[in-house]
Amino acid sequence: MKNVLKEKILTKKTTENNEKWEIIEDNNWNPEIGDHIEGKIISIRNMKIGEYETYIYIIESDDGNHTRVWGCTYLNQLMEEIILGDYIRITYNGSKQTNNGHKMKLFNLERRINDE
Repeated sequence: MKNVLKEKILTKKTTENNEKWEIIEDNNWNPEIGDHIEGKIISIRNMKIGEYETYIYIIESDDGNHTRVWGCTYLNQLMEEIILGDYIRITYNGSKQTNNGHKMKLFNLERRINDE
């Protein structure tokens, strides 16, 4: 398994000195309240980082770009109904304080049902 911290997503192509090169960019989604991302789920990865386990969702937007969305407890629960190939929209709604003093990120998750 690749080290997730070093993994990058291919996003652009360029040509230099008659050689073809791909520019590698870190393409994590870092939303502000009210931001949303939508596209097709092309990968769901279960990652173990230290003592924790999390999911990483790779979303392909309509323009072909890939964005990595890191899971959290609430988002992972919502994503249990999603399968590869589904077209989804995730909206970040901020966070709230839990009873044990931690912050929990809140999301809306929608699946497009008229996608052929």
